[in-house]
Amino acid sequence: MSQPLSERWRSGAALLISVVALVGIILWAPAEGPAGIRRLIFGEDRLRDPADVPAGGTHAFIDNQPGDPDDPVAWDPCDAIHYEINPDGAPDWMDDPADFVEEAVEIVEHYTGLEFEYDGTTDRRPEWDRVFVPSLGRREPVLISWATEDEVRQLEEDVAGIGGSVAVEVTPGGRKRYVTGGVTLDSDSFDQLDGVFGADDEEGRAIVLHELGHLVGLDHVDSSEELMFSENLGRTDFGTGDLNGLVALGQGDCF
Repeated sequence: MSQPLSERWRSGAALLISVVALVGIILWAPAEGPAGIRRLIFGEDRLRDPADVPAGGTHAFIDNQPGDPDDPVAWDPCDAIHYEINPDGAPDWMDDPADFVEEAVEIVEHYTGLEFEYDGTTDRRPEWDRVFVPSLGRREPVLISWATEDEVRQLEEDVAGIGGSVAVEVTPGGRKRYVTGGVTLDSDSFDQLDGVFGADDEEGRAIVLHELGHLVGLDHVDSSEELMFSENLGRTDFGTGDLNGLVALGQGDCF
């Protein structure tokens, strides 16, 4: 018998596709407009800096740069991560799903130094089984949504959420970066949080934080002291190892 959700929840992590080989930054930069051209000529222009955090804990990355297990695949810190929200299926106790998600996004922004930009609501639905190939120079916004296991099979077996991103090659040497992704939250799990010891906000936020961790590149770890442990036993905030992983993911290259 599974434990109550207030005591335990599980998460899924995934890459939407395998790496897609592209010609590289020379083709990507013009399609990104003036910012891309400026970086191509003058170099890096980071939007924000990662936070200072105490050393310690344990963390892991979903993917690494070729030949270097200590160099994670990450988002471009010189470009904002655009995201959309489909609030259909969000729990009734959540007054404003966009505000709820934004609070968690701001925490990830603070520690990684990555910048997120909210593009509004959408009617797009999660499609974790499709082969997604980004159009050259076009980045589909990250989709944050709610669904049931009938629609998203990855939510089966008490999984409260799933998160991941698409990596593409952007240099001739094979360096990769994330260009889009998704977070899908289990509607049934969030419904169960309603009125559970009055902790629905904290535990719901913890689930969103965990899946945003996957979105920016964190993998599961074996330590229950971290929020990125695959089965949360009550932790509601990132642990020390999680924070160090988030900082490392914010120190990626500008492309």
